[in-house]
Amino acid sequence: MSKKTHGQLQKDLLGYVGKLCDGIELEVGVNPRWDRLCFTFRWKGFDDLLLEERFRKVARMIPGDYFEKHCQGAVWLELTPGESIDEYLKQPRSEDIDAAIPKIWKQLGEIEFFSRLEDEMVRIPPAECPDDLSVSKRVLRASNLKEGDVRECCLAFIRQNVYTDWEVLKAVRPIAESTPKPTRKVRSKKGK
Repeated sequence: MSKKTHGQLQKDLLGYVGKLCDGIELEVGVNPRWDRLCFTFRWKGFDDLLLEERFRKVARMIPGDYFEKHCQGAVWLELTPGESIDEYLKQPRSEDIDAAIPKIWKQLGEIEFFSRLEDEMVRIPPAECPDDLSVSKRVLRASNLKEGDVRECCLAFIRQNVYTDWEVLKAVRPIAESTPKPTRKVRSKKGK
């Protein structure tokens, strides 16, 4: 990492991120919990985003060369207003749902999620297409899934390295629809 002061890092990062995240706040300093440099962003726009979505939203606004030179090895926290670090750290991540993925793919098929998402997406002009999973979340919620199931579905998408609704259709749909459906065991009668 470079020798920029915490104040310089804060100013630079807010310059990049503040353009699209109006009102975002940033604290830069060494956090004793990790004994490393820590970037703690607070923003109301993180409210409906999973942890990996939050990081993606912030990190992709920072030029790669700047990130590599000044941010490598730092701890990144993207908190909502009033959210504690402990609350943040307790939230699930995509790797936490590996065992549930077959069940999630089945559930998406049962609610005809991909067809419904495609129907929604074709109605949105390309210039207005969101660069996130907001339409997927809306379709999942309209399917009367519990909020925990909506979260798990989105974590399954992220586990496939998918962060946008169009990528869900392009990359996740073929995986989910080609996954073999679980078969039920048929009990045979004794002696047969």
